[in-house]
Amino acid sequence: MRLSYLEALGHKLTSIAQTGLRPEEIVRNIESSIGSVEIPLGLAGPLLWRCDGLEETVFAPAGTLEGALLASMNRGAKAVSLGGGFRARVLHQQMLRCPMFIFQSIAESELFEKWVKARFSRIRSIAEQHSNHAKLQSIEPVVIGESVHLKFAYTTGDAAGQNMTTICTWHAVLWIRDGFNADTGIEPRHFVIEGNGASDKKISAYTMKHGRGIHVVAECELPERIVEKVLRCRSDDMLLCYKYSVQLARLDGMVGYNINVANAVAAIFVATGQDLASIHESGVGTLELEKTRSGICFRLHLPNLVIGTVGGGTHLSKQQEALALMGCQRTGKLQRFAQIIAGFALALEISTFAAIVGGQFAKAHEKLGRNKPVNWLTRGEIHCDFVRSFSGGSLAGREILSLRFPEKRIVENGIIIGLQSRVNQKLTGFITLELQLKSHVADKPEQVYALLKIKPLDTEVVEGLHLMAAQIDPSLADGIFQYRQVLEYRDCHKKELIVYQLLREMGIRCTPGLFGVKTDASREIFIVMQEWLDSRALSIINSENQPGLWKGRTIKSAIRAISEVHQSLGDVSVENIPEFEPWKAAPLYRTFARIIEKEYAGGPLHPLALRLLDLVEDLEPEHEKVSLKKTIVHNDFNPRNVAVRQNGDICIYDWELAMQNFPQRDVVEFLSFVLPENFDADDWEAYMQFHFSLQKAHVDRETWNQATLYALKEYLVTRVSFYLTGRILLDFEFAERIFRNTFRMIDLLEQ
Repeated sequence: MRLSYLEALGHKLTSIAQTGLRPEEIVRNIESSIGSVEIPLGLAGPLLWRCDGLEETVFAPAGTLEGALLASMNRGAKAVSLGGGFRARVLHQQMLRCPMFIFQSIAESELFEKWVKARFSRIRSIAEQHSNHAKLQSIEPVVIGESVHLKFAYTTGDAAGQNMTTICTWHAVLWIRDGFNADTGIEPRHFVIEGNGASDKKISAYTMKHGRGIHVVAECELPERIVEKVLRCRSDDMLLCYKYSVQLARLDGMVGYNINVANAVAAIFVATGQDLASIHESGVGTLELEKTRSGICFRLHLPNLVIGTVGGGTHLSKQQEALALMGCQRTGKLQRFAQIIAGFALALEISTFAAIVGGQFAKAHEKLGRNKPVNWLTRGEIHCDFVRSFSGGSLAGREILSLRFPEKRIVENGIIIGLQSRVNQKLTGFITLELQLKSHVADKPEQVYALLKIKPLDTEVVEGLHLMAAQIDPSLADGIFQYRQVLEYRDCHKKELIVYQLLREMGIRCTPGLFGVKTDASREIFIVMQEWLDSRALSIINSENQPGLWKGRTIKSAIRAISEVHQSLGDVSVENIPEFEPWKAAPLYRTFARIIEKEYAGGPLHPLALRLLDLVEDLEPEHEKVSLKKTIVHNDFNPRNVAVRQNGDICIYDWELAMQNFPQRDVVEFLSFVLPENFDADDWEAYMQFHFSLQKAHVDRETWNQATLYALKEYLVTRVSFYLTGRILLDFEFAERIFRNTFRMIDLLEQ
């Protein structure tokens, strides 16, 4: 009815009206319902919790629309866990209700105060008759002239307790009014259930001191090595900044002192069905830092955490699952819930404060260019006429009849597009299209799936890289921006379109079928439309973490396919695909190497990490030794971007990082992924010999090996170092394996 009424007024709420909530589920939670909105949930954790002499790994679902919040929370969780975990304790729980009585004179107020104090036991019994869980702990009268405010303090079991304490207190108030009048003949001028003395959904000095909800404290100690390795700063710098920051907070009258507790509290409140109006009071906290012998201690007080594991929205199915994930579902879990919230809030405090002190926070918010208004492509523009405009009006010679977006055929965006998505709201990435085509042989239309790949600009990719790097080391972010013109990301929005068209013209068939490309620089539109790869028609896809899937024959097929590309493109010169000259960005790669050396200090990979710095210095002289002709290489040739069809054919995609380089560059990267750790030296030599046998130029094996050695070193310095460093933030499971494999290849060649 309400939706129809709004639609008649011109307000069609199609998306809002779509909801999975049943009316009977929310009848006590909302009135005048018109639908629901969604907030995405992320996973915070794992976080190590030390409780009662035991250790437990805990997680928390976090609902937010603020990018980088979960990344920061998880960085803090990693630091806390590596430091030995957090400890927490609940100091007390109380829910306040503060009715107000107004009298004719101060004398009446004072008499009323004494009367109430003398009858606490009776008032408690009256109040507790109306709840199985609320227990009245105290009544504190506050006389202000003709008014008396009675601060009722309850414990409320597993519920936050605002509603139950209101009911209990109201019945107590009625009994107090009648009893006081009967005993004294005095009738209050007026009385109300709440005179604002409870600070309900507000912040006050009283609740900071005495608490409202749960008062919980979480603390941890981080050794200096963890502060430097994970948080990228020094404990002395954190303590110095904390000292002077607290001084200003006190001068300004800040309530408590924290960095961004409310972010963690709000995210967990959203996920678990808490009262969102209590976020700001629950998000008030006091962060304390203290120097220790081995590093630094962090302690966070949350005195007003208004939460419940029952009541409110906790009964809804998704909120129940969220609480169950935390081990806090239903009764007897309230203190656990409070302690876990405090632990994750502490983790976020540590990470954010470290980012501020270490400079990552400022770098992550730095804008790398001026914003200018651009009429970006919208999803609503993607219709039949749009697709026809760059596919020659048809697909594979067949007329396009209709188009829709199938919900069950979503393709996950890759690393490059994922980085850009943090920069702006522009439509980029993979969109699957279901097309109905007119058939030449039947009356019934033929259904075909296509993949629309909408490219981000190179500047947007660099900005995404800058944002990621800023969370690791500000100098790394600076280097990426400073040397952006010589990195492989330059013109990445153009290169893939160029390569696909070149390969189609040359009849190369080891790529997805190309249906069309579209370029509109004025609107920043760069699109490839290609064959949608159905995983059911593939024997191998997305196998970067599964080297065991690749056997000898398939590995050789991939080497043969990329060699055909190299030979076909060997004489092609393209302005947007230049030679790769990494020595021009040597300071950037030194920064990568130093970060990796520090990250793996004391571990089994540390000796290899130490060799990286020397490799940076070797690149230019090693390159000058090689007298082999270059070609256009894929430059990201690994099982993330190589699939195998059921008939054994190789399918290579994602060419946006293509560069002019030695052909060995693609092959060594591929082998670093598909060979197992501690691979057999004879197997490696056999693949090298096979690759050498495919080349048509008259080059001796020694020259070929020189180019292979250079390619291995360049790959380590420029790409493997990216994966190893990115692993600090992202789940690059394969990074350490390919690091070891590539060094093993170098050692075999240099024997």
